[in-house]
Amino acid sequence: MKVQLSFDAEQERVVQKLALVAALTGAIVFTLLLDPSIVDPFRIGWLASGDPAQSYLGWLFFRHEPWSLPLGLTHTMGMEQAGSIVYSDSIPLLAITFKLLRAWLPEAFQYHGLWLCACYALQGYFALRLLALFTSRRSVLVLGVLLFLLSPIMLFRAQWHLALTAHWFIVAALYLYYAPPQGRRTLHWLALLWLAPLVHAYLMFMVYAIWAAYLLRYGVLDRRWSIGRVATAAVLSVAGSVSIMWLAGYFLDMDVSSGGFGYFSMNLLAPFSWIGAGPVLPNSPQGATSGQYEGFNHLGMGILMALMLGIFHAIATHFRQPGSAAGNWQKAPELALILSCAVLTLLAISNEVTLGSRVLFVLPMSAKITSAMNVFRASGRLFWPVYYLLMLAAVRSTLRFSRPVCIRVLLLFFVVQLFDLFPFYHAINRASAATVANSKFPVFPSAFWAQARSRYANIYVIPGQYKDGENIAYESLAGAHGFAIDTAYAARLPAAALQEPRQIRHERFFEGLLDPNGLYLMQSSALGSLKTAQRLFPPDTGMGLIDGMTIVAPGWFKNASAPYLHRFDINDFADAAIGETCVFGKDGNGIPYMLAGWGEPGDDATWSVGPSAILAFHVPPGDADLKIVLNVDAYLPEAFPHLTVNVDMNGHRLARWQFERGKPPPDTTLPLPSALKQTDGNIALRFTFDQARSPSESGESVDARKLALLLRSASIQRK
Repeated sequence: MKVQLSFDAEQERVVQKLALVAALTGAIVFTLLLDPSIVDPFRIGWLASGDPAQSYLGWLFFRHEPWSLPLGLTHTMGMEQAGSIVYSDSIPLLAITFKLLRAWLPEAFQYHGLWLCACYALQGYFALRLLALFTSRRSVLVLGVLLFLLSPIMLFRAQWHLALTAHWFIVAALYLYYAPPQGRRTLHWLALLWLAPLVHAYLMFMVYAIWAAYLLRYGVLDRRWSIGRVATAAVLSVAGSVSIMWLAGYFLDMDVSSGGFGYFSMNLLAPFSWIGAGPVLPNSPQGATSGQYEGFNHLGMGILMALMLGIFHAIATHFRQPGSAAGNWQKAPELALILSCAVLTLLAISNEVTLGSRVLFVLPMSAKITSAMNVFRASGRLFWPVYYLLMLAAVRSTLRFSRPVCIRVLLLFFVVQLFDLFPFYHAINRASAATVANSKFPVFPSAFWAQARSRYANIYVIPGQYKDGENIAYESLAGAHGFAIDTAYAARLPAAALQEPRQIRHERFFEGLLDPNGLYLMQSSALGSLKTAQRLFPPDTGMGLIDGMTIVAPGWFKNASAPYLHRFDINDFADAAIGETCVFGKDGNGIPYMLAGWGEPGDDATWSVGPSAILAFHVPPGDADLKIVLNVDAYLPEAFPHLTVNVDMNGHRLARWQFERGKPPPDTTLPLPSALKQTDGNIALRFTFDQARSPSESGESVDARKLALLLRSASIQRK
């Protein structure tokens, strides 16, 4: 069936009206597949888990921040881990638009439900525009549009990856590919290409793949366009997209190649089976990796039957007329598109080729290529343009029959498709209703938070490693009360060097060095370490349990009015006997004195790990001056032959040691003046290093620990 090359004005009006009806149909299908109440912009509870929560919370922080350039930057959601609304998948197109209206929006406002409804409406609109290029049969258009609207891969994304539900970008690109290149068609392409990065990078990549096929078709294969025109169109599209990407906040120093290519791939059986549908259908077959849900691409039995019909017809035609297609294959409108789709399919499969639960083989790649591929690590998604091209081919395969037969055949395939996919639709519908009924964001009603916000600008999450959706509670608290928060959950995080101040701040917490501008929230995994670290906190530090959150508040008791929290119960450090030698190997008696900044004890010594470390002792209170004799070595690899160590006692400088490779070490006996001892007999020695280095940095091994001081033994003695 050939493409209809053009419409007259009357035909265009009819198709436009039908497309609007298809858009309305898309909105209706949306209400049947998902709980329609999610379109209520004031209902936010259904977004309170997984990736939808990430998207909503990104918007929550972004809306309250001042405008900046690039427009999509966020500073408060993550602080040193912050990026932009691109990396929280908050749909920059809508986030920026609604931020312009923030003065008139209520605090509880979401645009995600409206977005999903719009995606289904636009899917219907562009599906009809695409199908109308091949047929004017109304019944075929109706059934074809319904097949596009009931796409399982689109519905699969509507449950979790809200931005990626915009499959209408792909359908619109296919429409522009097949539509005649006349009038303002290039402008339509540019609008689509420039809009895509404001929704999601994967969709942009797929639209560009179809655009590249379009330029190849008209610039090389058909030669309707001159090389100059092709180059101009390509440069305009890329320049516009790059500018918009900069404006949205793509070009930050983010770790965009953090791994996953091959793991989040498409299984060879994915188009023919339910592999990858596990999040919806738990009993579906397992792929070779648990990440192959990203390659879920089940076509459905109806589409597969229609494609089989088309293949059989093509074979039969070839044998009846063996020379009919030869000589004209270069002019086939699909050729360039097929080449582009072949590349997308190979990327979707990745270099780890899997069949069912087996890995067939792995193609080796260099480190540079692997890093480049990891930019689009969830490569299983890249099959989507191929998916919709196959769906189009399935509908077209029925058009060679007479009108009555065509309708019956397509209706049969449609019914088979519904029968095959009904359990999937039903599971999604039930899950959507359950989410709306039961899901909600945590609330923090205590008046403490308002008082704390008047004293602290930031929330620091310790140790700052989220698991199992923990981020939602912490980020909801910060976003609702106007704090910045230093630990974020996002699709990509900044490069490690940009996060170093955060790491240092967390290390200093366990050394008793608290930021007076921040409120510390303790995760359950840090409560054991808190019992040790609290010995080093200033005495005016507050602690408490508010709305289920364990809080450490620096300087809380500086003010006369300090409700809600209590002071720490400070215990003495471990007792040290005068004259006894403490050994810091794994079987030594010095382990209790290593308070913070030390690694796992070795056979006869322990390395410091990080920029500082603390030894802490308790000796009998008294006025006698003491000294401590330390047996230490420094890490001085050939690449870093110098090390400076500052030693402080209870906040006062005792010594500055200079270690140099190949030279005798400094005297490491330290006075412990009675004037610097705390009245309770507690002594804390802090060792701060100018450059702790790892063996991996010095080229000695793959050990990534930041080493500086090797502690062997210590003995407290009277002067």
